[in-house]
Order: sequence, then structure tokens, then C-alpha cells
Amino acid sequence: MKLLDLPKRTPDPARTPNMLARHLFSIYEHFRLDHLTPLNCRHDVVVPELRALVGKSNGVLRCEALGRSLEGRSINLVTCGRGTKRILLWSQMHGDEYTATLALMDIFNFIGQQRKEKWLRDMLDETTLYFIPMLNPDGAEKRQRRTAQNIDMNRDALQLGTPEARALRGLQQKLRPQFGFNLHDQDLATVGDSGEVTALALLAPPSERKRTSSPVRTRAMRVAALLARVLHQFIPRNIATYPDAFEPRAFGDNFQALGTSTVLIESGHWPDDRNKQFVRKLNFVGILTALRCIGNGSYQDVELDAYRTLPQNGKAIYDIIIRDVLLEHSSGWSHTVDIGLAIPTNDYSNPQTVIIKELGDLSTFTALETIAGRQRRISSAALTIESPVELKTLLDVLQLPH
Repeated sequence: MKLLDLPKRTPDPARTPNMLARHLFSIYEHFRLDHLTPLNCRHDVVVPELRALVGKSNGVLRCEALGRSLEGRSINLVTCGRGTKRILLWSQMHGDEYTATLALMDIFNFIGQQRKEKWLRDMLDETTLYFIPMLNPDGAEKRQRRTAQNIDMNRDALQLGTPEARALRGLQQKLRPQFGFNLHDQDLATVGDSGEVTALALLAPPSERKRTSSPVRTRAMRVAALLARVLHQFIPRNIATYPDAFEPRAFGDNFQALGTSTVLIESGHWPDDRNKQFVRKLNFVGILTALRCIGNGSYQDVELDAYRTLPQNGKAIYDIIIRDVLLEHSSGWSHTVDIGLAIPTNDYSNPQTVIIKELGDLSTFTALETIAGRQRRISSAALTIESPVELKTLLDVLQLPH
């Protein structure tokens, strides 16, 4: 890719946080690594790509092995910058949560290629960035949430029973970073009861049960407020907060207590975007903008209400709803119902498998995809709650197009 391929730059695309976010949004596709997808986001694919990006960065990016997983896979630390503000970012603590890892790889590609941009040079003079992409490589290999020992790493911050948790905690102890970003994917959710799908959920986690706003947590809230403000330009109705119950075994809550202002970013969903390419783009834009604003201190100018007024995640949503199907029983009873379907996490199979989650009146629920049932008939015996079925087969039974 040549710099001439990019859209014409404004004199200073980073003059304000909103301007920088719009600039990054407009150029993102030039830096997205299209060959990296949720389907191939495994250690044996990501690590060679990571090494190649570091090698092409002319020394701006540095990479070292931070540790090893239980099954011997490297846990890699990517570092850049030379400033006094230390920022730690980690992704894929849960092995089946790929979106932020892919966004970080795009960010590495961007930093390596655009290292001469003034705002980026300034950011790297002001900050030192520490990235751990794919903290749970064994889980990524198995396409599962937990580690190889079947431990939820985000409930291992106290006992540190897993080598992956020890690597993260050890790095935090060594660096004492002022800021942290805990990068995850979340289940399908709505923004409160709005019926709008949550694309991103943010949280400045509490450090104790009373959930007070210490100076450390307040700094994290301001960064979350900044993220909400700049990303509302692109998704004005699709940002929520993640539930803020204190979890003493979680890393974000513990790091907050240890002095690292930590923001949780939960990648949500978007209609017609099974691979979360748009949500990946939002991560790229939001993270880079936040890093720049931490570096120059402008995050401190953001009003906390931009975070505090965000609705919480809601749950009134399915992946697919088939509306207005005539459900029949052998007794002769029949009634018009909706069918709520869930797609298993990270199922990219074709034909696609769905789980039948609910039958009945789903008028208060929304969906990423709605299919008109057209009063087509189906026997109640053919539908079992929590049972898997191929979507194509179900639509064939209903004589609906697919």
C-alpha cells in the first residue's frame, strides 16, 4: 500500500478527538488485514503475521515473548513509544473473543506504516504502549472461552493458577502502568430497552464493593467518556455500559485497585456483520483516539456524563426472529407465534446451525435479522426449546426462502 492511495489528509487530522476519530474512520480500510478473520485467528496464524508487522516497522514496534501458555504457546508482548505515560492493553483473555485481537493487528499495521505522521510521532513521544494480543492462545486454538485447564482466566486474578494470568499480573507489577484496556467480546445485547443492538459496551470497573469513584477509577471513566463521545459520531444509539458489579477475582477490578486506570471495552454486534468487521473498525478508531488523548492529556477535558448517562446493556434481542408463524398441536390447537433463534458463538458453519430459544409473543424483542413467517404452519413437535437445528432445514419446513 502506498501513502498516495489514502484520502487527502487535512492539515492536522488530530486537532480535536472527534476530528482524529473521523480521520481514522475514513482511512481504516487501507490498514485492515483482510486475510485475518475470526475463523483463522489462531496462534499459528497471528504470530507469524505479528513478526512480519514488527519487522516492517523500522524498529517502531518491538516484540518479545512475555511467557508461555500451559500448552507451550508464546504469549507475546508488543511495545512501542518512549513516553512517560505507560498504557497496557490486552486482548483475547477469553480464547473465543477475537475482535480486539484483529483490531490490534490492524493498529500494528497502521503504526508501522504511518509512523511519520506528526500526531502519531507525538503520541509515541508521550506514551509507551504495551500490547498483549491473544493472552489465551490455548483457548484460541480450541475456539473456547477458557484456558487449556478449563479455567476462566478473568476469575484467576487472585489465585493466579494459570501461567497466562501470572504473565499478565507480573507485567502489571513490573510496569505499574497508569492506564489499561481490557478488551473482550460480549454476548448479544441491546442498549437498554431501546431495541438498538449494542455495538460496544464500556465499563470503568469498580475496585471495591461500594463502587466508589476513586481518582484512579475517575480517570478510567473519563477515558470511557471520551470513547463514547468520539464513537457516537458513527454509532449514536449503539453504545452501552457493561454491568458494574464488583468482581474481586477479575483483572480489571484488581488493576483498578492497584492504581491502573482500567477501561473494559466489550465488542458487541452489528446487523449483517457476522464477522464483526464494523465492530473491529470501531475498536481501531476508538483505541487509537483514546491513546492519543491520554498522551496529550485531552481526555481530561471530557465530561463524565458522556459515560455516566450511557444506558446499561439489555437482553431483549435474538440473532434471528421468525415473525408470525402458525404453530399447530396434534390436538387441533393453533396460534400465531414468533420463533427466537440464537446462533452459537463463533459458529461460521454453512449451513448455519441455530438454537431454538423461545416460542410465543416476542413483540418486545428485537433481532439482528427478522424473517417474515407469513403464517406458514409448523408442528409444535418439530420445535424443541434449546435444541439445535440447521437454519436452512427450519426454513424449508416453513416453506420460506433462504
